[in-house]
Parts: sequence; structure tokens; C-alpha cells
Amino acid sequence: MSRKLEDFINQNRAQFDTEEPGEKTWQNIKINLGLDADKPVRSIWPKRWIAAASVIIILSAGIYVTSLRFAQSDAPVASNSTDIINSINPTYAKEVYHFTQLIELKQNELKQIGKDQPELYQQFMNDITMLDSSYNKLQKELPANPNREQLLEAMIQNLQLQTELLNQQLRVIKQIKQSKTSKNESNSTI
Repeated sequence: MSRKLEDFINQNRAQFDTEEPGEKTWQNIKINLGLDADKPVRSIWPKRWIAAASVIIILSAGIYVTSLRFAQSDAPVASNSTDIINSINPTYAKEVYHFTQLIELKQNELKQIGKDQPELYQQFMNDITMLDSSYNKLQKELPANPNREQLLEAMIQNLQLQTELLNQQLRVIKQIKQSKTSKNESNSTI
């Protein structure tokens, strides 16, 4: 388009937009499109939205069922590994049980500070989670591994590391609490 025509259209846009096609024109358009002139035109968008919602629901259900299967397949490993540990060496089984109980107690202690210092608690839990995931990998390898005794020793070492880490974390928390109380006492005496 030439520049003059564009300028003319832009300047007189309001006058162009005042007129609308008549009802007869719309009926002719409907007939040419093969639509019934008396029926209102329906949009196909609701059908597309229904189809999209159906796909999302089906995918969500599939993911949920799959996650349930993985959760169920992980559950027997723990009891199965306990039986395997007992069959390899009952003394090791007692050590594993002792360490897991100790770790659980210390983690409960650690949870108590989560309310006071959530950032520190999260950092501590990230460290423990890394060790715990390594332990879980070793535990899953145990049934199929030919070097079960060595793997079991590695599992116990991992549990010892988790216990030591939790002890260090609890000491840090104790030191923080002591420094806070000493600051509070010095502020109250001033």
C-alpha cells in the first residue's frame, strides 16, 4: 500500500468502522459455508478443551499408578535386605539395626530445631539425605551382589558416617544455643 493510502485509512478509521454488514449478508455467508442459516454457529473450542482436559487426566492417572508401582517395588527391598543381612552375618544385622535406631533418634532431635532455624535444618537434612541415598543404593545392590560381606561393611560404614554427621550437627546446634543464651545474659545484665 502506498503511504498516502495508509495515512488516509488511519485518519478515517472511525468512519470506516461505523458500518456493519446486514443480516442478509451473514445469512449468505452461512449458506456458502454449508451452515444452516437459522441455527447459531457453535464453536469447536469447548470440544478441544474437553479433549485436552481428558488427556491431562489420563496422563496424571498414569503417572500416579506408575509411582505407586515404584513405591510398592521399593517396599520389599527393606525387609528382604534385613533377611539377607541376617543370613550373611547376624552380628552385622544387629549393628545395622542399632545404627538405624540411633540415626532415627538423632534425626528426631534435629527436627526440633527445624522450627527455630529452618535454613540450618534444611542444610543439615541435605547432607544426611546424600548419605542416606548412598545407603539405599547399597541396600538395593545387596541381594544381587556376590560380595555381600564387603557391601554390608560399606553399609555399616555409611550408617556410622550418618551417626557422626548427626552428632556434629547436634553439637553445632548446641553451640549456637549456648552463644545465644550467653548473648541474652550479657544483654540483660547491661
